[in-house]
Amino acid sequence: MLGPQAVLRDAASLVEFSDPYAGPDPSAYRPGLVIQPASTEEVRAAVLLAGELGVPLWTSSMGRNFGYGGSSPVVDRSVVLNLRRLDRIIEIDPEQGFARIEPGVTFAGLYEELRAQDAPLMMSVPDLGWGSMIGNGLEHGYGYNVMGDHASALCGLEVVLANGDVLRTGQGGMPGSPLWSCHRRGYGPSLDSLFMQSNFGVVTQAGVWLMPRPEAFMIGTITCHRDGDIVPLVALLRRLVRRGVLQGIPMIVGTPEGGADVSPDMAPFTLANLKQVLRPGRWSVRIGLYGDKEMNLARRAILARELAEIADAELDLRTYPGNARPDEVEPRDYISAGIPNRLLLERLQAVFGPTFGHMDFSPVVPLDGEWALRVDKLAQDTAARYDLIAPTGFLVQERSLVSACMVMFDASRADRVAAAREAVAKMYAAAAEWGCAPYRSHIALADEVAQRFSANDHAYGRTCTRIKDALDPAGILSPGNHGIWPGSC
Repeated sequence: MLGPQAVLRDAASLVEFSDPYAGPDPSAYRPGLVIQPASTEEVRAAVLLAGELGVPLWTSSMGRNFGYGGSSPVVDRSVVLNLRRLDRIIEIDPEQGFARIEPGVTFAGLYEELRAQDAPLMMSVPDLGWGSMIGNGLEHGYGYNVMGDHASALCGLEVVLANGDVLRTGQGGMPGSPLWSCHRRGYGPSLDSLFMQSNFGVVTQAGVWLMPRPEAFMIGTITCHRDGDIVPLVALLRRLVRRGVLQGIPMIVGTPEGGADVSPDMAPFTLANLKQVLRPGRWSVRIGLYGDKEMNLARRAILARELAEIADAELDLRTYPGNARPDEVEPRDYISAGIPNRLLLERLQAVFGPTFGHMDFSPVVPLDGEWALRVDKLAQDTAARYDLIAPTGFLVQERSLVSACMVMFDASRADRVAAAREAVAKMYAAAAEWGCAPYRSHIALADEVAQRFSANDHAYGRTCTRIKDALDPAGILSPGNHGIWPGSC
């Protein structure tokens, strides 16, 4: 049906589609087989055959979501339906500012095509640019410039359902519509979000909105030196983001303060080594300003004036032309400049070694500095208790903070993997007592997180199960993804 080149079954090939940080000899979340269709038609054929055979399919795009489990399936020995070979860039429209792509298109791949066409568009990219643009958006992923909310940048999905139907959402339901990638809503209910962080279908195509390439942009950092500076800092960012002075998604990173380091046998995973990776200062904020030169200068002046309210705070910005090539941009500014790269992972592996692993703690909390301190204290106290290191970061939204805490460990040691998973589970339990949940979680914790959405006798979870049973009654599509199971389970 797919051909031998599209089926991977040997142990060496399956390693790439397993959790890279699961430790030696994992006993769960293992792929049994990997299939790689190359078209929507082949995806449809695979889904229909799996339904006939009752075989669970676990969908992954590129499978680079390492901090949350990579391509590993919740149900052990599932068939991984990997979409890397669906890698067409179907259309780029510079005037309307979108691209229509398949899930095998990476951030790096689209960036190269935009450069090749000299399209006057700028991308938003996450910290690592090797992943799927569609996959990242469907998982509520983030970048940092004006289009940094990647879920909101998706417009008009093509979805293969368990019964073989090929659904086009929004304006795509109208044959020949010129608005499929331009207008999110169709007629009646909007269905796009139904296929984000779910297992109700297999997304095989999407429109992605891109920002116009600005005349110029300024990239840099705000640095604050005291623990308590985070309170006025978050208040300042909240004001400036809502007023449109700061654009995109500012990223706060906290460098743990001095104190007792981890046990000597944890080396090289020590606080001293961690500080080689992080920026100086107790808190640093990665920011970007985009637009006409005069607008950027005006925004910078407002930012500098208001930042003066925080004693000893420092502002460092670098200016680039909108069409700057990678060799014209400082590597530390690549992400906010929309240039895909893997520098963060390379740096972490250079400092901590090739067995570096991480598991992410990502609760969403109110947009308030006291809440940031609460998350940071929980992370540092828990990390110390488990002999781990866990730098805390926050993505600044208009009305919330999305935490991004990387719990780091030696992935070659089973005891360290177990410690990290237990530590993250404990932190999610603590956050739940605050009424806060993660925006994403590792697959090993999916059920635990989902069960905490328990308002009105778990009405949310029961509704998800009813939708699952209606669209996928056999429960073959990614069972257990984000804690969603068919009623039969």
